Amino acid sequence: MSDPFDFFRISQLPSVGPARGRALLSQYGSFANLLRTSVGELRQVEGINRQLSARLAEALAAERRNGAIERAVEENRRLCERHSFVFLPLSDPSYPPVLRAIYDPPLYLFLRGSLVADDTPAVAVIGTRSPSDYGRQVAEEFSRAFAAASVTVVSGLAMGIDTVAHRSTLRAEGRTVAVLGSGLLKVYPGVNRGLAESIAEHGCVLSELPLDAKPDAVNFPRRNRIISGLSRCLVVVESDVRGGAMITASIAIDQNRDLFAVPGSIYNPRSAGPHQLLRQSMALPATSAEDVLAELLPLRKPARVVPARQLTLTEQRIADLLGSEPQHIDDLAVRSGQPLPSLLVELLQMELNGIVRQLPGKYFTLFGAAP
Repeated sequence: MSDPFDFFRISQLPSVGPARGRALLSQYGSFANLLRTSVGELRQVEGINRQLSARLAEALAAERRNGAIERAVEENRRLCERHSFVFLPLSDPSYPPVLRAIYDPPLYLFLRGSLVADDTPAVAVIGTRSPSDYGRQVAEEFSRAFAAASVTVVSGLAMGIDTVAHRSTLRAEGRTVAVLGSGLLKVYPGVNRGLAESIAEHGCVLSELPLDAKPDAVNFPRRNRIISGLSRCLVVVESDVRGGAMITASIAIDQNRDLFAVPGSIYNPRSAGPHQLLRQSMALPATSAEDVLAELLPLRKPARVVPARQLTLTEQRIADLLGSEPQHIDDLAVRSGQPLPSLLVELLQMELNGIVRQLPGKYFTLFGAAP
């Protein structure tokens, strides 16, 4: 394909989603070739019936007359250059492989910031727009723990739990990804525009919509499949049984993601959604961030261990004591002869530097060693 923006062009045709878009580009090779096709030929494409082929033929004829789609392409291309946004088509090798593998991956993404290999696997932290103090505290503590473990946090930039997750991750100097239900130039809610700028500096803000697309209600359910698609695990903190987070949870199950729900008070209606997920055995209970990290960390590629000559004498001794088997913090304290508080400080610094990782139950192991 000569022009990556063909993925954008084809998405502007009526009733053409990811599956039909891929089928059309596979059949014709380029949007330019598709423009020259006939109704009869369109009917031969998988997923294109008689009625849709007529609609597509009409839309293609209109494009040949007025070039509206081409003008939209040029405008979005110009805006990308002006704002240093990245256009990432489905065919690009750097397109997130976990997202490409879902049933209906976006034909393209607009990025502000960058996606990196270490964003896989990631964890999504989602929930209500009006959380309780308890929900805010849980979202903050979980997100900080994920950041400390170098796990990228994904959410939707909405008010409430999403905002807490993004902000807490940034405060912990972690990476976070925000998925919008609008174009990158129409950040919603507007009050989070400054937050979006901070996220772009330390992660990524992305959308599958044209850059000036408004935050229409129909965009958000579609946005949720990307939040789930980019993640390996999802944590529902608080939600009504019919909240948007529950829609994302349902999508996560369809995408074969690990789903966690945070238990709450039986008197708190905001915990009705998580409790329903737990009652129906659709989610695992998340009583701490370690419950989630136990699933995520074995999936991460081993971090590069800092060569021994770069370790301090204390760090080298701890690394030697750890060996290849997980060690409990109490046993390490006895074997190293270090006071527990100072040992914890050393281990935290080594974890941040990618030398060790913490397992559930206060066990520690070297990165690359079997959990």
